Amino acid sequence: MAVGDLVTKIISKQESLKSFRTPWENLWQDCAEYVNPNRGDFSTIRYRGDTSRYEKIYDTTAPLANEQLASGLHGFLTSPAQRWFALKTFDDKINRDYAVKTWLDETTNILYDRVFNIPETNFNSQAHELYLDLGSFGTGVMMVQDIPGSGITFRTYHLADCFIQENDLGFVDTLYRKYKRTGRQLLERFGKAVPESVVKISQKDPYREFEVIHAVEPSETYGEPMKSPTKKNFKSCYILIEEKALLEEGGFDEFPYMVPRWQKVAGEIYGRSPSMTSLPDIKMVNQMMKTIIKAAQKMTDPPLLVPDDGFILPVRTVPGGLNFYRAGTQDRIEPLETKGRPDIGLEMVNNRREHIMAAFHVDWMKMPDQKNSPNMTATEVVARQEEKMRLMGPMIGRLQVEFLGPLIDRVFRIMSRKKLLPQAPGILEGMEMKIDYTSPIARAQKSSQMFTVSRLFESLAPLFQVKPELLDNMNTDETFRYFHHLLDAPPQIMNEKEEVEQVRKERQEQQQAQMEAEQANQESQAAKNVAEAGKANREGQSIG
Repeated sequence: MAVGDLVTKIISKQESLKSFRTPWENLWQDCAEYVNPNRGDFSTIRYRGDTSRYEKIYDTTAPLANEQLASGLHGFLTSPAQRWFALKTFDDKINRDYAVKTWLDETTNILYDRVFNIPETNFNSQAHELYLDLGSFGTGVMMVQDIPGSGITFRTYHLADCFIQENDLGFVDTLYRKYKRTGRQLLERFGKAVPESVVKISQKDPYREFEVIHAVEPSETYGEPMKSPTKKNFKSCYILIEEKALLEEGGFDEFPYMVPRWQKVAGEIYGRSPSMTSLPDIKMVNQMMKTIIKAAQKMTDPPLLVPDDGFILPVRTVPGGLNFYRAGTQDRIEPLETKGRPDIGLEMVNNRREHIMAAFHVDWMKMPDQKNSPNMTATEVVARQEEKMRLMGPMIGRLQVEFLGPLIDRVFRIMSRKKLLPQAPGILEGMEMKIDYTSPIARAQKSSQMFTVSRLFESLAPLFQVKPELLDNMNTDETFRYFHHLLDAPPQIMNEKEEVEQVRKERQEQQQAQMEAEQANQESQAAKNVAEAGKANREGQSIG
């Protein structure tokens, strides 16, 4: 395809995607103005630093709830303080192999230490932004890019700049991003590909911005012999709209954009958010707070009743102000009594606030209130918290499929291509990896399995005491390894079966040797006792 035709096609498709997205923009704008004002640039474009973004907010319940949701998701799903995933294979027998287990653990640690948990990649800050967008708009966009000389970087983009399409399976595989850059920024990124006309304009006006489209979509030759120059599964094109110029053409082996949706309605591409669910309550609370503030202000600084005659000067309401009236009259400056009841309004507001907090799932992130249940044990507290986390399974499942899974897969493949991972054991050649999530939420979802086994042992404990041979029905070694797997404990602390057998054999041999030594000692002592008794008997007879 000729360059001119390619540019025209991309610009036309971006316009088509924009028209498809237009019905969502007013809803997103409402959510932004009441929940996430910093992202309010959908149907209303504001200047940078414009304080009018916050003019509709009279109650901060919704913004704070969204912040708590984002912080909770970050802490429970992708916490920088602990490992939140582990690499495995689909074959449990292979997973138990010591060499495989060691390689998987070492590889997982490298992904943590060199990618996800270092400031240079910017993952943690960008992940938090993504979670804020999910709570606000129901759709988030993060790009995982391997920049030459810089390595892997993460970047969360404003949904206002992004336009998406799904494949037949319901996964996002097409994204067009329209954004602005100055001439200097374009030169730093694309170098000589920038048209000379743009360079000249930038020399006169360094702050002039130009619109760019980044289009990523499946390659037309995917599944067939690659004919494109990039030979990648996904095509990538950067287009300068004003000049209709192709800045860069390339490709990606994996789709570089992660596009998770909070909830999704059948037939829709963009996601639904907690903000959308609670938007009527959010608007109502803001309007009620505006009214309550006015009522409280009237009660604190009430309007005044002033006689219509006798006062020459304006009424002074400042501290120490003097107001003169005719002597001998009953004329007074009196406050106008209002019948406002802010307390009733606040009761209604608090009720709606609870609905908003529930919509943002704030309660599942909090520990159970021990003030109301002072006799609650630590075990009960943990059990209740885990139960809350299990209830979040449907939402978390979508985030694992649309965000965490593709994210880890792309990072793993980039590191593999750059040969930054240890050499895999030969048994893993051609074998697909799977992701085992080990975050607090994932462990809470697995805890029911541990609870079932623990309850079994607790229930059978009295029987084991009466009839110990019943334990022969249980494979205690496999039970121990099962718990080790569910808790995602480090493999280094677990001995291999061969090592366990060797330890037990040595222990048995030591016990056998000790028993033989004790028996020999007993026999020796018995012989000694017999000899001493015989001697004493002979001495007694001699004396007699």
